[in-house]
Amino acid sequence: MIKEPRAPLALPQISLAERDRRWSAVRDAMRERKLDALFLCGWPLMWDFKVANARFLSTIGGNAEFNLMVFPLAGEPTSFVSMPTFLEGWKRAQNWVADVRPRKGSWADSIAGRITELGLERGRIGLDGLAGPLDPDGWLPHSVYTRLRELLPHCELVNIEDMLEAMRGVKSDEELGILERAAALGDRMMAACRDNARVGVTESAVYASMIETMIANGGEEPTLFLWAAGAMPPQHPFVVPQHRALEAGDTIICEIHPKYAGYTTHIERTFSLGKPDPKRQAIYDGCINAYETGLALMGPGKCISEAVYAAGKSVEDRGLKLCELGIHGHGLGSLEHPRFRLHALKADQTAIKTIGDAFVPGMVFAFNIDLFDPNWNNGETGTVFAETILITETGARRMHSYDMKLQELPIA
Repeated sequence: MIKEPRAPLALPQISLAERDRRWSAVRDAMRERKLDALFLCGWPLMWDFKVANARFLSTIGGNAEFNLMVFPLAGEPTSFVSMPTFLEGWKRAQNWVADVRPRKGSWADSIAGRITELGLERGRIGLDGLAGPLDPDGWLPHSVYTRLRELLPHCELVNIEDMLEAMRGVKSDEELGILERAAALGDRMMAACRDNARVGVTESAVYASMIETMIANGGEEPTLFLWAAGAMPPQHPFVVPQHRALEAGDTIICEIHPKYAGYTTHIERTFSLGKPDPKRQAIYDGCINAYETGLALMGPGKCISEAVYAAGKSVEDRGLKLCELGIHGHGLGSLEHPRFRLHALKADQTAIKTIGDAFVPGMVFAFNIDLFDPNWNNGETGTVFAETILITETGARRMHSYDMKLQELPIA
């Protein structure tokens, strides 16, 4: 008796036309570099950002799943996931990759076995997860790399650095549609904070309402969500909320990366339970001024570093200091291309050389401005603001629609 395949899972799907576009572009890049195959180390680190390259070519990822992928120059790719019990789920979750296998033995054993099956024991294999302009440390485990060298002594293992990250820096129309969904989730999450943060309600309950909003409306975990609250919260939010009741006069600062189909946008806001201190309001006004200054200089062909430096100058002119200020790309990961941040200038001056110092239509990035006043409370508290920006053919626009003002919440 023939067993009928089970129905696909009711999860967001990306079209086969988009798959073919990506596979064709990547294989063109492989030919330029004379690569016979790619080994993509989809390691679920930093809210799954390190699985982005493998997910870009397979849509397999999320829920902290591994996806170690062999992508040949010709023929079908293979994705290795962590356990056989997950196999059926990933086959039903997507229709891009038919050859999904569980790891057998070590990860390196599984990868080397597939490369051998393809007859590429003497091939030139490109690896991600080694050091590159965006990540000077990489994420490919040393044990996996050394074991591959042992199992494939005649293969040439090549660091592809930011080859795929550079390609992912400009989004297709289909990707932009997904990112619009992610941005809408962020607007809903901020509204949940606005509507639930009240005196006597615990921080953790407000945080939970925001996560519930994302998941209930089609979002995906894990995702970055940083939070801090109190009379004098720090310059930048921490990772998780406290189990304490909110009080009158508290300030909430939060940074969220709402995620849909693996794609994240970035929004930050500052909330005040009651009227904000005039000093805090002045810092927030500095955030908005820096944002508007930088945004006015963004658009196709305009200079990335010039826009960021101008925003930074506006902060200096107000006597404020930055905790963070700059842009970084968003998509299947955070800290993608384009990336230029004044608080990480040396690293990003190197990273920007990969793609050039100019905005290109289809770039999507966070523009975040987190500031403090060094003359108020020893500079130990401040405000945050961020938006996701899309570069269009004619300019730049925000992808979120949530109110940009410092959010004053009722205390009764």
